[in-house]
Amino acid sequence: MKASETTLRNLLEGTKQFQIPLFQRSYSWKKENWEILWEDLMSLYREEIKGYYFLGPIVTQAVPGTADGISPFVVIDGQQRLTTLTIILAVLRNYLKKTDKVIANEVQELYLINKFKKDNDIYKVLPTQSDREVYQSIITAKTVKDINKVGLIYEAYNFFEAKFKKPGLEDGNILDLNKFKAILLEQILLVNITSDEDDNPYLIFESLNNKGEELSQIDLVRNYIFMKIPAHEQEVVYKNLWLPLQSKFKHYTGDDFANELTNAFWFYLRKDGNAISQKEVYKAIKQKFDSSQATVISQLEEIIQFANYYLRLNFENEEPNDSLKRWFKRLKRLDFTTCHIFLLNVYRDYEEGKISLAEFEQIIRYLESYFVRRWLTGISTRALGTVFNDLYNDVKEKEPNNLVEGLRQTLRSFKTTKIFPEDAKFREALIQNTLYSKTSGLNDRVKLLLESIEATLTKEQVNFENLNLEHIMPQTLNKQWQADLGANYSKIHKEWIHNLGNLTLTGYNSELSNKSFAEKRSLLTASNVTLNQYFKNISAWNEEEIKKRAEHLADIALKIWVR
Repeated sequence: MKASETTLRNLLEGTKQFQIPLFQRSYSWKKENWEILWEDLMSLYREEIKGYYFLGPIVTQAVPGTADGISPFVVIDGQQRLTTLTIILAVLRNYLKKTDKVIANEVQELYLINKFKKDNDIYKVLPTQSDREVYQSIITAKTVKDINKVGLIYEAYNFFEAKFKKPGLEDGNILDLNKFKAILLEQILLVNITSDEDDNPYLIFESLNNKGEELSQIDLVRNYIFMKIPAHEQEVVYKNLWLPLQSKFKHYTGDDFANELTNAFWFYLRKDGNAISQKEVYKAIKQKFDSSQATVISQLEEIIQFANYYLRLNFENEEPNDSLKRWFKRLKRLDFTTCHIFLLNVYRDYEEGKISLAEFEQIIRYLESYFVRRWLTGISTRALGTVFNDLYNDVKEKEPNNLVEGLRQTLRSFKTTKIFPEDAKFREALIQNTLYSKTSGLNDRVKLLLESIEATLTKEQVNFENLNLEHIMPQTLNKQWQADLGANYSKIHKEWIHNLGNLTLTGYNSELSNKSFAEKRSLLTASNVTLNQYFKNISAWNEEEIKKRAEHLADIALKIWVR
C-alpha cells in the first residue's frame, strides 16, 4: 500500500472516477457531521487556522482501465468525506454561476465531471446504487427543480446550500466564493492510501472498521456476499436480488430496516437448529458460505427466499392468502414471533406443496395453543428460543411424513420448562388468574382471547376493532358497588377485578364507566356482541357470578386452544 498527502484539487483532477462499491453502506453522514465540517472550513476561511487542515484518509484501490477511458479507483474508506466534499463543490458551483460562469464551469468540468466521457463514466464520484440517482441529479441538474429531493445526500446538499446563503460571517459580508474555492481545493489535506491490485479490498475495509463493529450485521453480510460475486455480475445481482428485498423491508420498517433484515437473517440461520446470537449473524453467514459447495448466487437466493417468508410472517399484508394473513396477525398480537424460526421451514414445505393450506393452519393452531396455555398458566417464555431452534428437526424425526401429527406429538412430549400445559391446569388458570394489566400490549392478548371466544358463539362477523375491554365490576368502586358486593367488597374487588369472568368486549366503555350492574346489563345485552347475552338472566354481579362466568368461558377456551 502507498500513502501520500494530497489536496482535494490533486485528488480530483484528471480523468478519474472514485467508485463507492456495493460492500460500502449508503451515505450516512448527518447534520452533526456536516456542522463540524462546515465549522472547520469557516475556521480556515476566517484564518483562525493557518495553512492546511487535515481531514483524514481516503483509502482507494486502482482498477484496471482502458487507454481511452477513465482511471477508476474503488473507495475502500473515506466515502463519507469524499461524497460530502463534492456536494459542497456542487453547491459552490451553483453560487458561482450567478457571479462568474467561467469559474463555475471550471469547478464542474475539472472537479465534478469527466467532461468528455459518457454515461456513468462522466462522474468523478460514483456512489453506491442506493445513492446514485440523487447524487447524479445534484451534479448534472440545470435547475433546482431537476434535483431528486430524497435521502441524506439531498439533505446534505440542502444543508450546505443554506450555509452558503447565510454563511454567518461576523462582519456581515457575503461569502467570498473564490476564497472559499481556494480553501476547499488547496487547504483541505487528505492522505490518499492506494492499495495494490492484489490486496483484498473487503479485508482492508473490514480491518479499517475494527472488524465491522461500527457497521450493522446486515451491512457486513451484504459487503461480504458482494465481494464474493464477480465485479461484472454485482450490478445485476444487486438490482434483481438484493435491492428488491431491501426495498420491501424498508417499506415496512423505514429507517429501522437494517435491524429487521438482520433479524430475518438471524431466524434463517436458526431454523436448522443453530443456536447463535444476533451479534454473530455476519460470522455465521460467512462460515456458511465458505463451507458450502453451492454458488454464492444460489446461497443468496435461498436466504432471500426465507427472508420473504419472514416478511409474510411479520407483516401480514405481504401474505397473499387471507386465511394465513389472519393467523399471522394473531401470532403477532400475542407477541409470539419466536415460533417464526420453526414456521420458516413450514412455509417452505407449504410453498413446495408438501403440506396443504389446511395442514399449515392446523400447525399454527397447535403453536398458538402451546403459547396461550403457557402464557395463561404463567410459564416463562425464555426457553422458547431453544424450543423453536430445534423444533423442526424434532418434528421430522417423530413423523417424517406427517408434519401436523409430528408437531402434536412433539409438543405433548415436552417436560419441565418446555411443557405444554394440560387441560386441568389451563382451566384453573383461566378461572383463577389475573389477566388484565396496566401493560397495554398484554391487554391486547386478553382482547384476542375474548374475540376468539366470541367468534365461536356466533356466525355473524363482529368488527372487533371498534370494541374494547370492559370490566363488569368497575376498576373504581363507588358506594353503590360497595353495597352490592357486601362487607367483603374490598377483598372481592382485589381478587376478581382483572379476572376473565369479569371482563368482556364492548363499544360502550365511556357510557358504562362505573354504573350499577343493572344499568350495565341493559347496555350490554342490547349490543350485538353474543358474549354479552350471558348477562340477560343475571340479576346481581358478585364473587360467585364472576367465578361462574369464568368457568363458562374457560370451558369454551378449552375447545379453542386444544392440546
